[in-house]
Amino acid sequence: MSTSELPHHASPTPWQRAAWPLAVGISPLLFAQGKWVRRQVPKLPPAPGPLEGHEPGARPLRILGVGDSTVVGVGVDDAQYGLIPQFARAVSEKLGRGAYWRCVGESGATSKDILARFVPAVLEQPADIVVVSLGANDAKDLKPLGATTERFERLLNIVHDGHRDAVVIVSSLPAFSLFPTLPQPLRSILYAHSQAIERSLRPMIESHPLAIMSPPPPKYHDTFFAQDGFHPGVDGYRDWAHFALDDALERGVLNNLGAR
Repeated sequence: MSTSELPHHASPTPWQRAAWPLAVGISPLLFAQGKWVRRQVPKLPPAPGPLEGHEPGARPLRILGVGDSTVVGVGVDDAQYGLIPQFARAVSEKLGRGAYWRCVGESGATSKDILARFVPAVLEQPADIVVVSLGANDAKDLKPLGATTERFERLLNIVHDGHRDAVVIVSSLPAFSLFPTLPQPLRSILYAHSQAIERSLRPMIESHPLAIMSPPPPKYHDTFFAQDGFHPGVDGYRDWAHFALDDALERGVLNNLGAR
C-alpha cells in the first residue's frame, strides 16, 4: 500500500475529541506525571551549528524549515544531521538539484509562538519548498483543538501569501502512543489529543494548493530516538526526511521542481 492510500483522512473520533476535556478533569494527575517525565528525561539543547546551509548542485532549490525543536535539531550534536539539512540532502539526491536551506523556529515552540515571533523570519527570503514541523507542543501542552486549528490555518495562509509558488509539506504529529518515556494515562491522552489536532488539520491543509500533510509515521525503529527517548536522533531525522520527501514525490506535488 502506498503512503497516499493510507487511511489517514478520517475525522477525529469521539475519544480523540474527548481527550482535551478529560485532561482538564484529571489535570493534577497529568501535571504530576509531566513533572516526573521532566525529571527523568534529559533536556537536550538545539544542535550546535548554523541554521542555514547548502547542498551543492545545479539550479539550487530554496528550502525553508519552520517549527519547533525538530527544526532546530534537538536530539543531534551537529546541526547538519537535523531534519531540514537531511531533507535538503535528500532533495538534492532525488531531484538532482542543489539546495539552500534555512531553519526558523525554536525548541518548545507552539503554533502561537511561531505566529507571535517568527513570521518576519518566515517571510524574509523566498522559498521553493516549505517544511513545517509543528504541533507536537500544541498537543503536549494540551492546547484547545479549535484554537490550534485556527492558528495553523493562519500560518498556512501567511506562508502561501509570502511564498505563492512554494510547495508546503506539513509533518504529521508524533505518535505519542509509541514514546517510551511517557507513562499512562498521560501517553494515551496526549496521543488522542494529537490525533484530534492532526485529523482536524489534514483536510484544511490539503484544501490549499501545493500543500500536503505527511502520512502518519510508521512504527519508530530502535535507533529512531535520541538519548532522551523523545526527540529523533541522526537516524530518526534521516528516515523522517526521506519519508516526507518520498510521499511528496509520490503525490506529484514536486513535479514542477524538476524531479528526475
